[in-house]
Amino acid sequence: MLSFNEYLDKLSIIKILSFFLLIMLVLTLIPLLFNFYMGNLLFKLFLYGIMLIFFAYKLNEVIFIESDDEDSLGEVLKRNYDSIFDVSNIYQISFIVIANILFVSAIFFILTYLSGISLIQFDSHLFGDFSALDFDVLLIYFLTVVILSPIIEELLFRGVFLRRFYQEFSYSRSKSFLSSNALTLSILISSILFGFCHGFGGILGAILFGICVSILYIKSKNILVPIFAHFLNNLISFILALSGIEYFIYNNQVVIFLIIILAIISNIVLFRAIFKEWPKSID
Repeated sequence: MLSFNEYLDKLSIIKILSFFLLIMLVLTLIPLLFNFYMGNLLFKLFLYGIMLIFFAYKLNEVIFIESDDEDSLGEVLKRNYDSIFDVSNIYQISFIVIANILFVSAIFFILTYLSGISLIQFDSHLFGDFSALDFDVLLIYFLTVVILSPIIEELLFRGVFLRRFYQEFSYSRSKSFLSSNALTLSILISSILFGFCHGFGGILGAILFGICVSILYIKSKNILVPIFAHFLNNLISFILALSGIEYFIYNNQVVIFLIIILAIISNIVLFRAIFKEWPKSID
């Protein structure tokens, strides 16, 4: 009986990326051919929805071929479900999510200040204000960003990229820089790629978050753990945007100062934990 991680290892990264790029191309061309505006949010909903179906299909196919006891995808995932809620996992997930939100908030405040004194150009929202949005827009956002995004991005960046980079680097020539630093390079490269898929203000936060959930994934050996951490992070951000708290924060200098102080303290603790818990092996 193989673990879910071993089933992920048997997926073809070329087929996944080819299908991903093909769907992106199709979703880009359809609005041009039929002369309508899809919008980034709807584009992402269709892209991630189709990728979820594709991942489910390919994993079911691999499980059917490799499993001796006729496991299904649901049964394989069910074996990993309970460990998400281990006390240690919940504590680490909660701390990482809170530290990440504080870190991203502090970065936004700094970039907004630098933009205000004309050193850079930066015009973005921390959480945004969803209080005036229609229900159908909120539903699409929730399905896309809170539900689908954690599943697809964690399967892709941690479940596929991280593991495949590690395999490729590990099997390079013995005693080489790549083989001796295979895991560190895999974590950093997959996290940097993950970071650059986010907006300018959120890149650093996404890279740091990617490193943290990579360590969680390797320590827990359970892809559902980083998926849950990603889900919780996006859910809290969604709730904060829905509450319209951003305007209160921006108009209260004391709150901004406290957030920056808490971001510094929490991330000092987080960086110490990262160096202490840095894994030596993915097995």
